[in-house]
Amino acid sequence: KGVEKVSAMFSHHVIVANHLWEGKLTSRSVPPQKCSVILNHIDPTVFYRRARTRSDQKLVMLFPGTWQWHQGLDIAIAALGHLKDTLPNAELHLYGGGGGVGMEAHLAKLANDLGVGDRVKFCGDVSLEEIAGVIANADIGVVPKRADSFGNEAYSTKIMEFMSQGVPVVAARTRIDSFYFDDSLISFFPSGDSRAMADRILEITENASLRESLVKNGLAYARANDW
Repeated sequence: KGVEKVSAMFSHHVIVANHLWEGKLTSRSVPPQKCSVILNHIDPTVFYRRARTRSDQKLVMLFPGTWQWHQGLDIAIAALGHLKDTLPNAELHLYGGGGGVGMEAHLAKLANDLGVGDRVKFCGDVSLEEIAGVIANADIGVVPKRADSFGNEAYSTKIMEFMSQGVPVVAARTRIDSFYFDDSLISFFPSGDSRAMADRILEITENASLRESLVKNGLAYARANDW
């Protein structure tokens, strides 16, 4: 906090990444008139609506990003485990990486232990332009962040990336995502509850009107809030 205050004093202006952190900073380190929020919204020159090119019968759930513990990828894998018999065509595709030494091996072991080792795909890193096309070919975007850690207040740009491509989103109810989004935009589940996450995935899969509503509202939100 001391470094924060000195840095703020030294700067001409402080730019912060979301309104929750703006409130925190202006309460302790920065005069309100010296602080502005710039959200990391999507760039429409990259995330314009792309054509779907996938034609298989799979149900692809997608997570693009870093694989740190706070992202809750183990929760998503557990949710897939709950659905392995109900949705035998469902797969979880993980793009990105990181999260520490052995994270991929840890997640792969969990998937194998839950009987879904062949349905969790570790796809590695791709470019920003490529990931837009990957997202366009997904059926459900998943954001299973833990609400008891850094993820509770860290804005997820991937939510708007999903919305921009007409992909419905299943996300953990965190403080930050509840601040910017509501139930008309995202199918929320209690953070950490893999069974509830599985229920939301199944609901979107079986309820066409809900799915279409989330897609329509998400597209409108992304177009209204991109750069």
